[in-house]
Amino acid sequence: MNALRQSWRPILLLMALSPLLAEVFSGSMPATDFFRPGVLLPFTIFVYGLPILILREVATRGSLGLLGLWCLGMIYGLYNEGLISETLFHPLDPANEAYGNLGLVAGLRIPWMLYILPWHGLFSLVTPVLLVHLLVPRQADRPWLPKRATWVMAIVTGGLAIARFVFWGENRGVQDGGTFLLHVAVVLGAALVAYLLAVRLPRRPWLPRAVSGVDRPGVPWQPFVAGAGLYVLWFVGTETLVAVVKAPWPVVVLYTSVAVVAGLGAVARVQAPSRAAAAVFVLGAGTAQAAIIVLLVGQVQGDVFRSVSGAIFVAAYVTAVALIARRRGSGSTIEQRGGQPRR
Repeated sequence: MNALRQSWRPILLLMALSPLLAEVFSGSMPATDFFRPGVLLPFTIFVYGLPILILREVATRGSLGLLGLWCLGMIYGLYNEGLISETLFHPLDPANEAYGNLGLVAGLRIPWMLYILPWHGLFSLVTPVLLVHLLVPRQADRPWLPKRATWVMAIVTGGLAIARFVFWGENRGVQDGGTFLLHVAVVLGAALVAYLLAVRLPRRPWLPRAVSGVDRPGVPWQPFVAGAGLYVLWFVGTETLVAVVKAPWPVVVLYTSVAVVAGLGAVARVQAPSRAAAAVFVLGAGTAQAAIIVLLVGQVQGDVFRSVSGAIFVAAYVTAVALIARRRGSGSTIEQRGGQPRR
């Protein structure tokens, strides 16, 4: 309980930041809808907050690297899109109409799965975890919850989500028994595979940990450009093939698969970056998303509210990067508070 008393601030920050980044800053949900009590509380506690907190604890106790954390984020994608919103299954309403009837295999939207699971890994788990760790470096590399409490929360949260899906979910009412059991097996099996990959992938780079002597004064913008470029090639490229080119779904699957392997492979080759550089990387990806998916799409659609929101989100991301660079350039790095950087 002592660990919980010391960590309640970063816990609340992570639980609030994850849905804010994934829903509002992505353009999926207007801020006016998100901050309604009937949406804010369920999303910050049950839909995002608790499962994200549990996965962060698993990654910390296992000393997982960025790739492992990303794989755990894909487990969250299965929790969100599979068990809760059920967008992975046809004929239920898709989160993106372009994927509605694309690449259906036994009622599973295969291209959508390959797109949305890595997306959740990046924006629902990796990004908020890195940003919170940057803000609270003293508590970044330690568990925030007792081990027993983490297990209890994981069993209860996962059990309730599975029970809801199996007994009361929409997909149960539209599939025959064999297909529905296949869907249950796919979700749970994919989660198991993602976990096994997470614990077996290289532990380097261990991005949430600070490494002294890596960064020159000021954070270079190369990580920002790399993050933005990854988002464009990976996610915008896939959406362009689906919505604009309308390529056959095997082509979409091939492109997405190559992009996933190439993107994660590029991350794996990074040598021990600092916590600040890692944060700049994910902020670059977020900026590209806000500029293209929110601001640009708002302009094309003539949606003034969306356009203004996109401009605000871009400004927020760029300001965050500038503040990181300024703090490091001042010689008072975030990682160095209270003494020499930890190794």
